[in-house]
Amino acid sequence: MKVYLRKGHHSVYDDLLRHPPAGIEYVLPKFVSASKSGIADKLKKNAFSAYLHAFNKPHAIYVNSGDAKLIHACSGIMIKNKKPWVIDAEHVASFAGFEAGRLEKVRREIESLLSSQYCRKIMPWSEAGRMSMVNGLDSSGFKDKLEVVYPAMDAPDIKHVKHDRISLLFISARFFTKGGRELLEAYDRLKKKYDIELTVISNVPDEFRRRYPEIKFLEPNIPRSRVLTEFFPRADIFVLPSYMDTFGMVFLEAMSCAIPSVSTNVFAIPEILGKSGRFVDASRFSWYGKDGLFAWKSWDEFERLCEHEEKKDIVNALVSELSMLIEDRKLRNTMGAFGRKDVEHGRFSVKTRNKQLLRIYEEATKV
Repeated sequence: MKVYLRKGHHSVYDDLLRHPPAGIEYVLPKFVSASKSGIADKLKKNAFSAYLHAFNKPHAIYVNSGDAKLIHACSGIMIKNKKPWVIDAEHVASFAGFEAGRLEKVRREIESLLSSQYCRKIMPWSEAGRMSMVNGLDSSGFKDKLEVVYPAMDAPDIKHVKHDRISLLFISARFFTKGGRELLEAYDRLKKKYDIELTVISNVPDEFRRRYPEIKFLEPNIPRSRVLTEFFPRADIFVLPSYMDTFGMVFLEAMSCAIPSVSTNVFAIPEILGKSGRFVDASRFSWYGKDGLFAWKSWDEFERLCEHEEKKDIVNALVSELSMLIEDRKLRNTMGAFGRKDVEHGRFSVKTRNKQLLRIYEEATKV
């Protein structure tokens, strides 16, 4: 079966193309956006964004799907064609470009498109994502179409690198909104008691680089393949106390390498990590409320809070959770094994995803 994949730049779609469901041939658009876009790419995206804002439109387009039987729309960009389509999305705000305040402005059109006869299935990436769609929209016309389809990745061969000290790893382009400052404060206390090392792959301000000369700071432009083969294999604990993640493929990467994680109780993070994670309560600083919707009206205000407000409770909790894992190798191994199993054979395995997607595609193309 030919499926027109309206591919986004997220790595989850690269994995899908490498490992498609049996019997599925994905057809890609001639123009595919990239995370590191060229000038023409950026101009096209800026023009599209300007059009949406000028005419108050949701993220929806027509596509030239040719003879494909089905369109698989990605990342919440909906389809206007009168042809069967399915769509995946991290969060209800994906349908409005993930911009704070835009969902309400375009809500009715989103509801109309998702309720149409041509939209056959809506695939949130998590139960938290599904909750955001039910709470953020009038879902009466499409609630039965919602089905969680977890992203998947191919579990790599594990080749852990021997090292003397307990190694902590932090990876994110965003430093403050992912809890980087709080991790450094926790590390400052932990290093006085334990023989540990910390690697931070992020956009870290120079003041922190000067303050912690013993920490290995790297820019967040390292290829994913190198992260999986060089950095995770020598890590004992992955730490990402994020205040904003909707999913976070980096958690799956840690799980695939049998590395336990310490993170927060924000949105879908506990759902993803399960028994492979330990969690600190960050609900007071979370970008998301209990209903799964944005808890802040302004991204700038949220960023200022993350950067400037002291979070002693979170630092204390990080120290406590990390101390437990640093001291208990058996616990680290047990948690890591849970994560590896979930990626290799469970919810996040290619086999599980492909079986589910194949059924969805077949059901979506029935007359």
